[in-house]
Amino acid sequence: MTAVAAPPLASPTTTAPAAVSKDVVPGVIIGLAAAYLTMPFAQATGGRDSWALTKAAVVVLVALLAAKPWQRLRVGTLALAVAVALAALTVCLVTPPGWFGATRASSYGVGAGAFIAVASYARSVRRAYLIGAIVAAAGAVQFCWSFVAWWGGRDQSIPMVGTFYWHNQYAAFLLAPALIALTLLVNHRPPWRLVGWVVAPLAVAGVVYSSSRGGLGILIGGWLLIGVLAFRVKPNRGALVRWLAASVLAAGVTLAISGPPFFASSSSPFASTEARASAGGTADASSSYRVQMWHEAVIVFDHHPVAGVGYGALESTAAKLTPANWPRSPLAHNDYLQALAEGGLLLGVPFLAACAAIGVGLLRGLRSRARRRVLDVRTGLIVGAGALMAHAAIDFDWTYPALFTLAAIVSAAAIAPALRRPDHPTPRADVRHPARPRVRVALVAVLAIAIGAGGIAGHRGGLQLGIKSPGTIATTGAGIG
Repeated sequence: MTAVAAPPLASPTTTAPAAVSKDVVPGVIIGLAAAYLTMPFAQATGGRDSWALTKAAVVVLVALLAAKPWQRLRVGTLALAVAVALAALTVCLVTPPGWFGATRASSYGVGAGAFIAVASYARSVRRAYLIGAIVAAAGAVQFCWSFVAWWGGRDQSIPMVGTFYWHNQYAAFLLAPALIALTLLVNHRPPWRLVGWVVAPLAVAGVVYSSSRGGLGILIGGWLLIGVLAFRVKPNRGALVRWLAASVLAAGVTLAISGPPFFASSSSPFASTEARASAGGTADASSSYRVQMWHEAVIVFDHHPVAGVGYGALESTAAKLTPANWPRSPLAHNDYLQALAEGGLLLGVPFLAACAAIGVGLLRGLRSRARRRVLDVRTGLIVGAGALMAHAAIDFDWTYPALFTLAAIVSAAAIAPALRRPDHPTPRADVRHPARPRVRVALVAVLAIAIGAGGIAGHRGGLQLGIKSPGTIATTGAGIG
């Protein structure tokens, strides 16, 4: 009998570096991409500066290549992202504004690509901690950018506006960092808890000093929800105590920054809110204006249901269809209605289907964690994503590409486990769907082409707040929120 030599055993020293690099390199690339999209991209006037979207498109394309979504995600998830990106570009081809709205179209593609890249990567809790910590850190950076300018103004009654240069969107950006940071400190897992203790109070202070009533209301709701989960978590080793301590710290920091040593005298944290109310920006006026703008968007969609009126044409079209004394703005103050009015069913069906699928995923994830009494970074991502989606229903957040991309990143990290393919499909399934790997590769390729095309077409950037002149801010509603 001839002896057969056993194959040589793999040396741990030779295989370990390969295994480490296989996991670390994509993590570094996607982490850097997430950091860029939530920090420098947001600094570019919320992603609206010239060439900002083009550079973001390049970053997302690199992240897609590193994440290899064709190996990780289901066909349906990839197909829906492709449908959103292509539909957004098609609106430019079939509506009168044409490529004038390429910046808005590109925003959908970049957001869809960022969602796919992060969903492919953040499948484990360990990876979710990385994404969550980056988003939380982005909140601290945004607060610091805003605080320096606000402090320099020497007037506590002026709202903080951040790099969005508008108070409501600045507050919306801070919602997810605040809630994610809260779960990091309540969960008390080193070293992430340090990020939580630093970011949570700063983000809360930023929302308060933004004077955004909607943002503050949503923040309080999310904060209390995490408190309830902290009370129920098992084993409860001080989770509720840490939540209470974070609440006290956030209140203390909020009170402290509007007085000495930053300012000569102390002022109420709600001084800017009171100043806006005295100028006519009351909560009732804000609500009434929004209802009218939602009504206008519905009327415009009703008259142009197939492909909408195109990006930026809501105001001019509504002027022909509604009474002359109604307020005018190119922004519907509801991002879901904005998509329907500007893109009709062509854009609205895939976009709203994607939002609905994400919403269902968030609810299922939250229910599962409440039932199992688990509170970790994924919990914070779920609550933070829900907060962003809720605020988008009452304002024009996603007309800022950086805010739209932030929502995509947080949502993807929140529901990533539900989007992944089965690790070991049955042989029978492989036989039944032999072409699916090629289909997934083709879908990612089409998505990449759509992102690249949108990034080139939308290089001009653009800033539309619906402000006619300083004397008509209350009429357009841009100053209400």
